[in-house]
Amino acid sequence: MYRLNRTNRNVLIIPDEVIFHAAITSDVGERQILNNIIIAEERFIVEELGYDFYQNINDKKNVKVTDLNKADLLTKLRADYAKQNINFQDEDLQEGMIVNAIEFIEDEWIVKLWNQYLWKLTAECVDFVTTVPSWLQTTAKGQQTNNPRSISSTDMASGSRNDVVFKMQDAMQERMGPLAVNMHEWLCRHQSYFPFYTKYCGGCRENQPYRSGNTGFAFGHYD
Repeated sequence: MYRLNRTNRNVLIIPDEVIFHAAITSDVGERQILNNIIIAEERFIVEELGYDFYQNINDKKNVKVTDLNKADLLTKLRADYAKQNINFQDEDLQEGMIVNAIEFIEDEWIVKLWNQYLWKLTAECVDFVTTVPSWLQTTAKGQQTNNPRSISSTDMASGSRNDVVFKMQDAMQERMGPLAVNMHEWLCRHQSYFPFYTKYCGGCRENQPYRSGNTGFAFGHYD
């Protein structure tokens, strides 16, 4: 999947990849996801992979547009965006921009890692970090819920505080945590293929998944 990386720095995942693998609707705005990718990767993925391994994959999955590679990247982007009926124009690609694609990575074991665990885990982490900003937004009038409940309206409304806390706890304990533990065990079983993965591999199942101890902090602060 060739896509423009609009974060202006190397990241593992782009919004279309988040939409594909996270439990979110396809009509979520790109900016809503984009604003949370860096935070999600820095908070969770760097810790899971280790700094050097994270940077190694990032460097492979992102390519900066130059005069020499622009024509080739434009062809690839046009073909991929066309699959979504998007007409990618010449002027949409400028030198200095970043293109993100798993197809850039030639190491088959990193591609296996991406498809087996890392893509899904990173998407879940982005969705987790997106939960609060998409529910409670900073506006000119202060902090407001995205779509408040109305007595007279039958349309969908923003979840309650308890709904949001439940989703975040469930994401930590039932989705992100098990994925992270299983990814670590998989990496340890194939450690010879991942020289940049230097985390301890003894007693993998003794590692504890993510805990939700911090999840309710912001919500319980004013109780």
